[in-house]
Amino acid sequence: MANSMLAKEQYSFEMSPALVNGPLNLVETVLSAQTSEPEWIRDGRSFTDVEVFDATPVKYTVSQTGPANDFTLAVRAVAPSFSEETIGQIKHHLVQVLGLKDDIGLFYREFSKQDEPLRSTFSRLRGLRLMRGTNLYEGLICSMLSQNNSAMLWNRTARLMMQYYGRRVNFQDGSFTFLFPTVEALAKVNTDELQLKTRMGYRAKPVVEVSRMIANGDLDLEVFRNLSYDDALARLVELPGVGPKVADCFLLYGTGRLEAAPVDVWIHRIVSRLHFRGRKVSRLKTARFLRERYGQWAGYAQLYLFDYARRIKPVTKKTTKA
Repeated sequence: MANSMLAKEQYSFEMSPALVNGPLNLVETVLSAQTSEPEWIRDGRSFTDVEVFDATPVKYTVSQTGPANDFTLAVRAVAPSFSEETIGQIKHHLVQVLGLKDDIGLFYREFSKQDEPLRSTFSRLRGLRLMRGTNLYEGLICSMLSQNNSAMLWNRTARLMMQYYGRRVNFQDGSFTFLFPTVEALAKVNTDELQLKTRMGYRAKPVVEVSRMIANGDLDLEVFRNLSYDDALARLVELPGVGPKVADCFLLYGTGRLEAAPVDVWIHRIVSRLHFRGRKVSRLKTARFLRERYGQWAGYAQLYLFDYARRIKPVTKKTTKA
């Protein structure tokens, strides 16, 4: 039976290569500072996260063996009990959150011309995929936390927020975690208290304001899945604490709009260097250039250029803020 229970609290399985469209580099993907959700916990080349399926938290650890083009993706999960339906939900979730159906082979082929600067990132970052969040609220808050912040610092803030305002979950293997706070939890928080406990600084006020707008029914994040890109961007930048970069982060990593191209200091400078001969151009012009040049792949182009600028060919050694 499809829903038959499996007599165990821990379950291990492998993801079929048929579920993955092209190469995968799990390490590069998880560590690439995307803002869909707090970064998964790393242990060597394994990564652990928690997702709630049918009101039941499931902890899963994912690891990859083998190179990007010939790999095995192993999953180890912990939950009160397992059914075949639960295992199917975990697989579906990983396909979505890791972008495993994206045809990045086509992305590489479309931008492999000799005069395309992006092509120089493909060999080093082969298999780097764009992650999607599975919770729009979580994606928006994480994107807001990333503004003018390094990946390390905004992730620390997110974890503190989870610790103080998220539900604690104990697992059968003796471990525990804290879930991302609900809208209702953050809507009730005092701004000064949130700022003090999480060290999020000026971001505390807009985080609470946006949470209250959602809790009160004044803001429905689901509408951004269906609006045109221009309409979605225009409405998002009207929200407290949301500028063009945060809006693009949410549209790209939260809703999976691949034409969105967030422009932070890294992207701004590397695009200026590669495409404008170092001339100063605005961030809005940089974002528009990426959308026009890369079209449906603009979000992927931004991701690869960001990693290229941040790790491979640093634009500056002093600046690490988004």
